[in-house]
Amino acid sequence: MSAHPEPHALPHPWTEDPEFVRLYDVENQGLWDFDFYRELVLELGGRRVVDIGCGTGVLAVALARDGLHVTGVDPAGAMIATARRRVRKASAEHRVDLIQGTADQVNPSSFDAAIMMGHVAQYFLYRAEWDTALSDAYRALEPGGFLAFESRNPHGLDHDAWDEESTRETQEHPEGGEFTSWLEVVRIEHDDADGPLITARGHNILPDGRYLTADEPLRYRPLPVLRDSLHQAGFTVEQTWGDWDRSSVTPDSPELILLARKPS
Repeated sequence: MSAHPEPHALPHPWTEDPEFVRLYDVENQGLWDFDFYRELVLELGGRRVVDIGCGTGVLAVALARDGLHVTGVDPAGAMIATARRRVRKASAEHRVDLIQGTADQVNPSSFDAAIMMGHVAQYFLYRAEWDTALSDAYRALEPGGFLAFESRNPHGLDHDAWDEESTRETQEHPEGGEFTSWLEVVRIEHDDADGPLITARGHNILPDGRYLTADEPLRYRPLPVLRDSLHQAGFTVEQTWGDWDRSSVTPDSPELILLARKPS
Protein backbone atom coordinates (compact mmCIF):
# COMPACT_ATOMS: atom_id res chain seq x y z
CA MET A 1 0.00 0.00 0.00
CA SER A 2 1.15 3.55 -0.72
CA ALA A 3 1.86 5.94 2.14
CA HIS A 4 -1.16 7.79 3.48
CA PRO A 5 -1.45 11.39 4.71
CA GLU A 6 -1.67 11.94 8.45
CA PRO A 7 -5.05 10.70 9.74
CA HIS A 8 -7.37 12.81 11.86
CA ALA A 9 -9.84 11.03 14.14
CA LEU A 10 -13.35 12.43 14.46
CA PRO A 11 -14.04 13.83 17.94
CA HIS A 12 -17.66 12.65 17.77
CA PRO A 13 -19.64 9.68 16.35
CA TRP A 14 -19.53 9.51 12.56
CA THR A 15 -23.35 9.63 12.45
CA GLU A 16 -23.14 13.24 13.68
CA ASP A 17 -20.66 14.28 10.97
CA PRO A 18 -22.18 15.63 7.71
CA GLU A 19 -19.11 14.57 5.69
CA PHE A 20 -19.31 10.96 6.87
CA VAL A 21 -23.09 10.88 6.37
CA ARG A 22 -22.60 11.89 2.72
CA LEU A 23 -20.17 9.01 2.29
CA TYR A 24 -22.55 6.63 4.09
CA ASP A 25 -25.11 6.77 1.30
CA VAL A 26 -22.42 6.11 -1.31
CA GLU A 27 -20.95 3.17 0.61
CA ASN A 28 -24.36 1.60 1.26
CA GLN A 29 -25.89 1.62 -2.21
CA GLY A 30 -26.50 -2.15 -2.17
CA LEU A 31 -30.28 -2.57 -2.07
CA TRP A 32 -30.60 -6.13 -0.79
CA ASP A 33 -31.68 -5.10 2.72
CA PHE A 34 -33.79 -2.23 1.37
CA ASP A 35 -35.62 -4.54 -1.05
CA PHE A 36 -36.07 -7.18 1.66
CA TYR A 37 -37.81 -4.87 4.12
CA ARG A 38 -39.87 -3.07 1.52
CA GLU A 39 -41.18 -6.38 0.17
CA LEU A 40 -41.76 -7.74 3.68
CA VAL A 41 -43.79 -4.73 4.81
CA LEU A 42 -45.96 -4.84 1.70
CA GLU A 43 -46.34 -8.62 1.90
CA LEU A 44 -47.52 -8.46 5.52
CA GLY A 45 -49.93 -5.61 4.86
CA GLY A 46 -48.17 -2.87 6.81
CA ARG A 47 -49.72 0.57 6.36
CA ARG A 48 -48.30 2.62 9.24
CA VAL A 49 -44.59 2.02 9.78
CA VAL A 50 -42.15 3.26 12.39
CA ASP A 51 -38.62 3.20 10.95
CA ILE A 52 -36.38 2.99 14.02
CA GLY A 53 -32.92 4.35 13.25
CA CYS A 54 -34.15 5.67 9.91
CA GLY A 55 -30.77 7.12 8.97
CA THR A 56 -30.92 9.20 5.79
CA GLY A 57 -34.52 8.23 5.04
CA VAL A 58 -34.05 5.92 2.06
CA LEU A 59 -36.54 3.27 3.25
CA ALA A 60 -39.01 5.84 4.62
CA VAL A 61 -39.28 7.62 1.27
CA ALA A 62 -39.63 4.35 -0.65
CA LEU A 63 -42.45 3.16 1.60
CA ALA A 64 -44.15 6.55 1.26
CA ARG A 65 -44.05 6.14 -2.51
CA ASP A 66 -45.79 2.80 -1.98
CA GLY A 67 -48.62 4.67 -0.26
CA LEU A 68 -47.67 3.94 3.34
CA HIS A 69 -47.39 6.38 6.24
CA VAL A 70 -43.96 6.33 7.87
CA THR A 71 -42.53 7.85 11.02
CA GLY A 72 -38.74 7.81 11.00
CA VAL A 73 -36.80 8.26 14.23
CA ASP A 74 -33.05 8.68 14.60
CA PRO A 75 -30.98 10.32 17.35
CA ALA A 76 -28.31 11.61 14.95
CA GLY A 77 -28.87 15.17 13.80
CA ALA A 78 -26.80 14.83 10.62
CA MET A 79 -28.77 11.74 9.61
CA ILE A 80 -32.15 13.38 10.22
CA ALA A 81 -31.09 16.53 8.35
CA THR A 82 -30.25 14.41 5.30
CA ALA A 83 -33.51 12.48 5.66
CA ARG A 84 -35.50 15.73 5.74
CA ARG A 85 -33.85 16.88 2.50
CA ARG A 86 -34.64 13.54 0.90
CA VAL A 87 -38.29 13.72 1.99
CA ARG A 88 -38.65 17.26 0.63
CA LYS A 89 -37.02 16.32 -2.67
CA ALA A 90 -39.49 13.43 -3.02
CA SER A 91 -42.43 15.69 -2.04
CA ALA A 92 -43.31 13.07 0.57
CA GLU A 93 -43.94 15.37 3.54
CA HIS A 94 -47.60 14.29 3.68
CA ARG A 95 -46.61 10.66 4.27
CA VAL A 96 -43.34 10.87 6.23
CA ASP A 97 -42.83 12.31 9.71
CA LEU A 98 -39.29 12.56 11.06
CA ILE A 99 -38.22 12.77 14.69
CA GLN A 100 -34.72 13.38 15.96
CA GLY A 101 -34.78 11.10 18.96
CA THR A 102 -35.77 7.57 19.87
CA ALA A 103 -38.82 5.37 19.54
CA ASP A 104 -40.11 6.25 23.01
CA GLN A 105 -41.18 9.59 21.46
CA VAL A 106 -43.78 8.10 19.09
CA ASN A 107 -47.42 7.60 19.99
CA PRO A 108 -48.18 4.21 21.56
CA SER A 109 -50.12 1.53 19.66
CA SER A 110 -49.98 3.66 16.50
CA PHE A 111 -48.16 1.39 14.04
CA ASP A 112 -48.69 -2.01 12.48
CA ALA A 113 -45.02 -2.41 11.51
CA ALA A 114 -41.66 -1.50 13.04
CA ILE A 115 -38.40 -1.83 11.11
CA MET A 116 -34.75 -1.54 12.14
CA MET A 117 -32.68 -1.60 8.94
CA GLY A 118 -28.95 -1.12 8.49
CA HIS A 119 -27.87 -3.19 11.50
CA VAL A 120 -29.47 -0.62 13.79
CA ALA A 121 -29.96 -3.36 16.39
CA GLN A 122 -26.19 -3.56 16.83
CA TYR A 123 -25.87 0.09 17.85
CA PHE A 124 -27.56 -0.70 21.17
CA LEU A 125 -24.30 -1.77 22.75
CA TYR A 126 -25.48 -2.95 26.15
CA ARG A 127 -28.32 -5.26 27.09
CA ALA A 128 -30.19 -2.59 29.05
CA GLU A 129 -30.16 -0.30 25.99
CA TRP A 130 -31.30 -3.11 23.71
CA ASP A 131 -34.09 -4.12 26.10
CA THR A 132 -35.28 -0.51 26.19
CA ALA A 133 -35.28 -0.32 22.38
CA LEU A 134 -37.39 -3.47 22.14
CA SER A 135 -39.75 -2.19 24.82
CA ASP A 136 -40.16 1.07 22.89
CA ALA A 137 -40.90 -0.85 19.68
CA TYR A 138 -43.43 -3.05 21.48
CA ARG A 139 -45.14 0.02 22.91
CA ALA A 140 -45.30 1.70 19.50
CA LEU A 141 -47.01 -1.26 17.83
CA GLU A 142 -50.70 -1.99 17.91
CA PRO A 143 -51.68 -5.54 18.94
CA GLY A 144 -50.82 -7.88 16.07
CA GLY A 145 -48.15 -5.52 14.72
CA PHE A 146 -44.75 -6.86 13.71
CA LEU A 147 -41.10 -5.96 14.21
CA ALA A 148 -38.35 -6.92 11.75
CA PHE A 149 -34.63 -6.31 12.07
CA GLU A 150 -31.24 -7.84 11.34
CA SER A 151 -27.94 -8.30 13.15
CA ARG A 152 -24.73 -9.73 11.76
CA ASN A 153 -24.13 -13.31 12.82
CA PRO A 154 -21.14 -13.38 15.20
CA HIS A 155 -20.42 -16.98 14.20
CA GLY A 156 -20.22 -16.06 10.51
CA LEU A 157 -17.58 -13.35 10.86
CA ASP A 158 -14.14 -13.47 9.27
CA HIS A 159 -12.12 -10.94 11.24
CA ASP A 160 -9.05 -11.59 9.11
CA ALA A 161 -10.88 -10.09 6.12
CA TRP A 162 -11.39 -6.76 7.90
CA ASP A 163 -8.24 -4.97 6.82
CA GLU A 164 -7.15 -2.45 4.23
CA GLU A 165 -6.20 -5.03 1.63
CA SER A 166 -9.59 -6.77 1.78
CA THR A 167 -11.95 -3.80 2.22
CA ARG A 168 -10.29 -0.90 0.37
CA GLU A 169 -12.58 0.76 -2.20
CA THR A 170 -12.37 3.91 -4.30
CA GLN A 171 -15.72 5.48 -5.23
CA GLU A 172 -17.13 8.71 -6.61
CA HIS A 173 -17.65 11.42 -4.02
CA PRO A 174 -21.16 12.96 -4.17
CA GLU A 175 -19.63 16.43 -4.56
CA GLY A 176 -17.08 15.45 -7.22
CA GLY A 177 -13.81 13.60 -7.34
CA GLU A 178 -13.15 10.28 -5.64
CA PHE A 179 -12.68 9.06 -2.09
CA THR A 180 -10.99 5.93 -0.82
CA SER A 181 -12.20 4.00 2.22
CA TRP A 182 -11.41 0.83 4.14
CA LEU A 183 -12.06 -0.84 7.51
CA GLU A 184 -9.95 -2.48 10.16
CA VAL A 185 -10.85 -4.18 13.43
CA VAL A 186 -9.18 -2.38 16.32
CA ARG A 187 -10.77 -4.06 19.34
CA ILE A 188 -12.76 -7.19 20.22
CA GLU A 189 -14.31 -7.44 23.68
CA HIS A 190 -15.73 -10.90 24.33
CA ASP A 191 -18.93 -11.29 26.34
CA ASP A 192 -20.38 -14.76 26.79
CA ALA A 193 -23.73 -13.36 27.94
CA ASP A 194 -24.43 -10.80 25.20
CA GLY A 195 -22.03 -11.55 22.35
CA PRO A 196 -18.80 -9.79 21.33
CA LEU A 197 -18.45 -6.01 21.16
CA ILE A 198 -16.33 -5.30 18.09
CA THR A 199 -14.91 -1.89 17.25
CA ALA A 200 -14.04 -1.23 13.61
CA ARG A 201 -12.16 1.84 12.43
CA GLY A 202 -13.33 3.42 9.20
CA HIS A 203 -10.65 5.15 7.12
CA ASN A 204 -11.59 7.74 4.48
CA ILE A 205 -9.27 9.73 2.21
CA LEU A 206 -11.32 12.55 0.67
CA PRO A 207 -10.88 14.23 -2.73
CA ASP A 208 -9.18 17.23 -1.08
CA GLY A 209 -6.59 14.94 0.53
CA ARG A 210 -8.01 14.96 4.05
CA TYR A 211 -7.70 11.63 5.83
CA LEU A 212 -10.45 11.06 8.41
CA THR A 213 -10.98 8.10 10.69
CA ALA A 214 -13.90 7.13 12.91
CA ASP A 215 -14.30 4.22 15.31
CA GLU A 216 -17.59 2.34 15.43
CA PRO A 217 -18.36 -0.22 18.15
CA LEU A 218 -21.15 -2.70 17.41
CA ARG A 219 -22.62 -5.53 19.45
CA TYR A 220 -22.80 -8.94 17.75
CA ARG A 221 -25.53 -10.85 19.58
CA PRO A 222 -25.99 -14.57 18.86
CA LEU A 223 -29.41 -15.82 17.77
CA PRO A 224 -30.35 -17.29 21.20
CA VAL A 225 -29.70 -13.91 22.83
CA LEU A 226 -31.82 -12.11 20.22
CA ARG A 227 -34.66 -14.60 20.64
CA ASP A 228 -34.53 -14.34 24.43
CA SER A 229 -34.55 -10.54 24.37
CA LEU A 230 -37.61 -10.52 22.10
CA HIS A 231 -39.46 -12.96 24.33
CA GLN A 232 -38.58 -10.89 27.40
CA ALA A 233 -40.05 -7.82 25.66
CA GLY A 234 -43.32 -9.66 25.00
CA PHE A 235 -42.84 -10.52 21.32
CA THR A 236 -43.44 -13.85 19.64
CA VAL A 237 -40.70 -14.79 17.17
CA GLU A 238 -42.34 -15.90 13.92
CA GLN A 239 -39.42 -16.35 11.54
CA THR A 240 -35.65 -16.20 11.28
CA TRP A 241 -33.51 -16.01 8.14
CA GLY A 242 -29.78 -16.18 7.54
CA ASP A 243 -29.53 -13.86 4.53
CA TRP A 244 -31.51 -11.49 2.34
CA ASP A 245 -32.66 -14.32 0.06
CA ARG A 246 -34.68 -15.70 3.02
CA SER A 247 -32.44 -18.73 3.36
CA SER A 248 -32.46 -20.58 6.67
CA VAL A 249 -30.02 -19.70 9.42
CA THR A 250 -26.86 -21.84 9.41
CA PRO A 251 -23.77 -21.54 11.63
CA ASP A 252 -21.96 -19.47 8.99
CA SER A 253 -24.91 -17.35 7.80
CA PRO A 254 -23.82 -13.72 7.35
CA GLU A 255 -26.99 -12.28 8.87
CA LEU A 256 -29.54 -13.02 11.57
CA ILE A 257 -32.84 -11.57 10.35
CA LEU A 258 -35.80 -11.83 12.70
CA LEU A 259 -39.53 -11.30 12.32
CA ALA A 260 -41.43 -10.97 15.60
CA ARG A 261 -45.00 -10.03 16.44
CA LYS A 262 -46.80 -8.31 19.28
CA PRO A 263 -49.63 -10.67 20.32
CA SER A 264 -53.14 -9.62 19.32
